[in-house]
Order: sequence, then structure tokens, then C-alpha cells
Amino acid sequence: MIDREFHLQDHDLYLEAFKLAVQIPRGKVSTYGAIARALGDVSASRTVGQIMSADRPRPFPVPCHRVIYSDGRTGWYTGMGQGAERKREMLREEGVDILDDKVQDLERNVFTDFIGDPLLRRMADAQREIASFVSQKGDATRFERLAALDVSYRGDEAFAAMVVVDREGQVLEERTARCTVNFPYVPGYLGFREMRPCTAAMGGPRSDTLYLIDGHGRAHPRRAGVACQFGAVHGVAAAGAAKTILTGAMKGDSLILDGEEAGRLVRTCDGRTYFASTGHKASLDSVCRAISSLPVDPMAMAHRLATKGRRSAS
Repeated sequence: MIDREFHLQDHDLYLEAFKLAVQIPRGKVSTYGAIARALGDVSASRTVGQIMSADRPRPFPVPCHRVIYSDGRTGWYTGMGQGAERKREMLREEGVDILDDKVQDLERNVFTDFIGDPLLRRMADAQREIASFVSQKGDATRFERLAALDVSYRGDEAFAAMVVVDREGQVLEERTARCTVNFPYVPGYLGFREMRPCTAAMGGPRSDTLYLIDGHGRAHPRRAGVACQFGAVHGVAAAGAAKTILTGAMKGDSLILDGEEAGRLVRTCDGRTYFASTGHKASLDSVCRAISSLPVDPMAMAHRLATKGRRSAS
């Protein structure tokens, strides 16, 4: 049984990372990778670095200066290219030995005994569960309504937009939504950043509509990108229409993942290209036919509407 609340919740990854950072004792350091591993996925180390330097309110003092690179380099403080010397000064004041911008005797000085919520691991498990529910069967060309969803961001604010067109390209509906998102972009976890804003823009789910999501579906490391989450959680037909590749390799127009075609390059009426993949209740062949046969590009229209919402917001 899919836990809808978990997929639609505003998970605060910033807070979870801060809770780990405060555990680093004075006189010790840890690494971005160690915190990412404690969160459940070491590949999120770059995101941890962005979190530590994020300009946002914090509910308690966070010793971000104690978080360094895995090779011992101290790195920046308060943002890329900023505060490097200040960070080294703070560490030296706490008794950390630094030479040539690197922490000495790192193995002895590094702290890794974190206690916390492995949120990313729980999310990955939830995605694998979604993958088991996804249906790759269904004719996407039978839908008379096609709804494209896109999200634009300003800091932690998400501006989502949905544009619905019919088979002739006539706009049937436009909707927008704005909300705060406390989950930064982490490769492979886009659904947990965009499910809430997309759901808000959608309104009520409709069984007579194919939802085209700006992101991947089955063309995902765990076969459950944002399009799969959206489709399975809401029980609607959905497809991914991504602008870039997340994983896999192209062979001709096919996106190959673990020896199988997980996605396909599709061209719109005006020459734009997307990496299409099944989200739910629609086959890849029919998804590609549905997108390429439209006389308009609803994904581009949704993108423009989301961008307009962001730019005009006070």
C-alpha cells in the first residue's frame, strides 16, 4: 500500500542535515560525504555542501565550519568562494591542526558516529515500492486531455503551473500554485521536491487526462522518477518529459538503462526534444506518439506559465 502522505509531505532535508552537523564535537571535523551517508545516500554529498552554506534561518546554532571535504580540504564557509580563511581560523581555535588548507591526521580527527534519520534511504525504499506499482500498459493517445506540469523556483519557493490542452492544441485550462519547499534538489529524488507543488497545481486528479511531468518516469535509477510517483500516488495516467538525462545511455533515440529501453527521445511539433518515459498507465510507444502528434507543446507552455508566476511574484 502506497503511503501517500509520505510522498506528499514537505520533508525538511535542511533540518535533518543540521541535526547531524550539531553532533560533531568541538575539536573534530566531519565530511559532506559522511553526513550524506548518515542521511542515507552518500551520492548526496554535493547537496549537503549546498545545505551547509544555504542562506536560510536555522532553528539552532549549526557548526557548519566543522564540515569539510573527504580529502581533508577545509573548503568554503558561507558560500562558494567565501570565508575560506575564516573557516580555517575557527577550526584552529577549536584545536584542529591545519596545514596547507588541509586538516592533518584526518582519520583520527574525523567524526562519523552520527545518530539520525536516514531520510534519503527511506525515500529510496519508497521509490522502489512505487516502481512495483507502476503499470507500463495503456494507450496514451486515447486521452483527449493532456496536462503538462512544470515548476519554477525562487530559493525555497516553488511556483508550479499546469496547462491542459486537447488533441487539437486548444488550451482547456491553466492553473498555478505557490508553496514553500524545504527539500532541495537531490539527483534521483526530484519527486520529493516537486510532488507537493505539482499536486497543488493539478487540483483534483482526473481519469480522463494524461499528465505530462517535467522529469523522468521509468528512466530513473530505481525506475520511479517523479512521473511514476505522480501517477501511482494519484492513480492517474502519467508520463515523464525530461529535458536532460538522469541515468542510462543513449543508443540512437533510445535511452538504455540496464540493457532495456527506459526512455526515448521525442520531438515536438516545433522541434523541441524531450526524453520521454512511462510514468503510469501508459506504454512508452504510445507516450511518444501522443507527444509528437500534438500541434502544440504543452510542456513549453507550462514552463512559461511557471516562470511567469515566479517573475511576477512579490
